[in-house]
Amino acid sequence: MSSQLPFTKMQALGNDFVILEENHLKSPLTRDHIRWIADRRQGIGCDQIILLKDSSSADTDISFFNADGREAMACGNGTRCVAKYLGKEEGTLQTPSFLSHFWRKGENITISLKEPTFLDPRLRGDDKGSGDDTVHSINVGNPHLVIFTEDIASLPLGELALSLQPPEGVNVELAQVISPTTVKARVWERGVGITPACGSGACAIGILSLKLGLIKNPPVFIEMEGGTLEVAWEENSPPLLTGPAEYCFKGMVDLP
Repeated sequence: MSSQLPFTKMQALGNDFVILEENHLKSPLTRDHIRWIADRRQGIGCDQIILLKDSSSADTDISFFNADGREAMACGNGTRCVAKYLGKEEGTLQTPSFLSHFWRKGENITISLKEPTFLDPRLRGDDKGSGDDTVHSINVGNPHLVIFTEDIASLPLGELALSLQPPEGVNVELAQVISPTTVKARVWERGVGITPACGSGACAIGILSLKLGLIKNPPVFIEMEGGTLEVAWEENSPPLLTGPAEYCFKGMVDLP
């Protein structure tokens, strides 16, 4: 029997993922394995590894691992990729922090995320850049810090995100309202760095823009470097995230 491990590479708005199935593994994935798979020079290359496991209560159970080897609790773009990977019109996915419902919406896929938890905002306490110095804290299955500003290009996202990191890490987004329906955003993901898109980050921005009255009615369109995602949310309900998911390639790999 071959010792090679089958994998599928997928992407959503430039966020890329390597999907593995647990029943294909000969031994448990280690942090070194995850880092090697994610490495863009020596491995396959990706923002996250997604491990699928059998589930008795959902279509599959999902584990997410960032490029640095640490486990993540949620990933909106990755969850949509898994939904497409399963090839079903609708179903459920058990993530580490919530049960996600998914269904096809034309060429796109809609997923539900966890109902948001809002934490007390705080001030950045520095003089870098312009705009609102309020840092809004929200959890949609994983934690996010969102700063609304008048010009997202003027702020040093990488430097700013690193300065805001707690020991456990947090995702950081810069957001700029550019129309009554649309917010432009830049994203920094813990364990990965600056990425072209972030699904849960888009949800965090969309929810906060509605809650703060910056956008009056859903859906909210979040424009990121990799493309646009649609976020719908109402109080006391889970947010809905709609966007594309695409196959890149499939293959076999020998883990080191």
